[in-house]
Amino acid sequence: MKALCVVEPGKAPSIRLRLSDCLARYAELGVETTVLSSRRSSIRNRARLMKEAARHDVVVLFKILGFSQLELKLLRRANRRIVFDFDDAVMFREQKHRRPLAGKNFRKFLRTLRHCEAAVAGNDFLACLARACGTRTIVLPTSIDVAKYKLKQYGDGLGLTIGWLGLSDGLPYLRHIQPALRQLSQTFPGLRLKVISDKPLHLDGVTVDNDIWKLETEQGHLSSFDVGIMPLWDSVWTRGKCGYKILQYMGVGTPVVASDVGVNSEIIRHGANGFLARTHEDWVNTLGRLIENAQLRREFGLRGRELVEQRYSLESFTQGYVKLMREVARTSNARSTSRGTLRRWNISSRARELSGGDAIVISVPKSGRTWVRTFLCAYFCKKTGRPFTLRPDHYQDPDIPRLIFSHDLAEQRMKARWWDRLRGKYLVPSRELARACIVLLVRDPRDAFVSLYMQLVHRTEETPQELKQKSAGDLLRDNRYGIMSIIKAMNSWFVEFAQRKNFTLLRYESLRAAPQENFRALLAALGEETPNPEAFRYALEFSDFGNMQRLEAEGVFDSKILRSRDVRNPEAFKVRRGKVGGYRDYLSTEDQAFAAEALKQLDARFGYTV
Repeated sequence: MKALCVVEPGKAPSIRLRLSDCLARYAELGVETTVLSSRRSSIRNRARLMKEAARHDVVVLFKILGFSQLELKLLRRANRRIVFDFDDAVMFREQKHRRPLAGKNFRKFLRTLRHCEAAVAGNDFLACLARACGTRTIVLPTSIDVAKYKLKQYGDGLGLTIGWLGLSDGLPYLRHIQPALRQLSQTFPGLRLKVISDKPLHLDGVTVDNDIWKLETEQGHLSSFDVGIMPLWDSVWTRGKCGYKILQYMGVGTPVVASDVGVNSEIIRHGANGFLARTHEDWVNTLGRLIENAQLRREFGLRGRELVEQRYSLESFTQGYVKLMREVARTSNARSTSRGTLRRWNISSRARELSGGDAIVISVPKSGRTWVRTFLCAYFCKKTGRPFTLRPDHYQDPDIPRLIFSHDLAEQRMKARWWDRLRGKYLVPSRELARACIVLLVRDPRDAFVSLYMQLVHRTEETPQELKQKSAGDLLRDNRYGIMSIIKAMNSWFVEFAQRKNFTLLRYESLRAAPQENFRALLAALGEETPNPEAFRYALEFSDFGNMQRLEAEGVFDSKILRSRDVRNPEAFKVRRGKVGGYRDYLSTEDQAFAAEALKQLDARFGYTV
């Protein structure tokens, strides 16, 4: 795979950290990278950019907002597989110097994101802004090459060297806590602030040792700090910072005190691996404790180093990046296989809910989706040591895939009014299906219909009264909710997905007959080739049919759609019977004959024959 990395002219540190340091690992992972400056001062430079974009599989723009609308259109015409990478709040750049927001940079941000297939953000705050633009976004914090960071030697006695490392545009943050540093200097004679930057700093009442930053001396300076600090004031600019300074301190085992702003509170667990400070008193007290306590400095330093090794290594960063680039690169190939099938679009606000998934589980209503969802959520929550929830993606844990569950075309046929149809409200966007793993969960249309009928009549409050008054036989023949609507949706899906490599067909009946075997196959399709044994056993027991009914009756599920409206009525449960062939208990002989005739029009590859 070939990736074109477009960068701004100059030597920005973020380019070294998020790109240059990764090139060797990208090559090991089979990615050939070309780094190109975005300088567009001549027609020749613009033409070269478009030519290079066309011959690469993926184009990555690193914090570049300067492209005009025309340039972005031309770039997208040359290569639509564009990724935007940013680890600063570039859309709020005015706030870097506390100037009022003008909106110019935010408009550039929106314009750029609308032409990208995906975005890589340095933290959750930045990711939230990108997702609000409707762009698929993943979070990859700027990480460090742990192998290059040697653990420091710890001394006894007072820790009188407070250190800060960074560009000179961050020096105002140090002035922001000058009163606290001055008070500490009075309390601890000999205290000094060591500043490693491109410009010197002078603070009244504080001894400051200035040194020019050089790559070859960076490690030595970091190790010489008794305590590393990262002060910030709170603004939309500082909330976009990704805490790299903290990771550097932790990388060599230096304890940290940082402002309780943005991502800092995600990296630092206050009192466990560092301290967070909000007020003048916080800075004085927390720094004072670390200055006096050599054992606490050592404990925080070792815990910080452990955190970096586990969550912020360059290895995990590059692997995550390559995974995304490969997914984006596959987009065009997958799109070409779907020509002539269902034409998809979704321009409703719901499109964001149906985007950004690692896997998409599509099914007709009442095909066992609740069971599958409960199993998967229980498995990944247990595997990662998290409390059970039906929305484990909210944990933002890289080991938990984002799973999207949709009724897609079936819901579009049954629920969409003319305005919903025009917007494609219930359809999964085509680019998401082209990128993600697709699991088509199917069930005998006769059983699925009967369960749907029970839900509409006994459970769904929004069901129109005239619909609730219909018999099962009448609704069976209904154009919108009847069995033919289910069959048409299933056939359309099979035509659209069957030839794709990222497609898995999962039959409800097979799951009921052999849950262990089929759930293992499902996990393998999601990339879990060797499931965690403990998590697998737990998920099987947790998603057991009887246990799920009990949990629903007790209101354990954190979703209102999985709570029974009437625990006294067994037909009002979301987890109702799950019986294979149970339609015979509800449909008359005449209705069964009608359903059997309809079933002849279902694609035989589903395996449901009369």
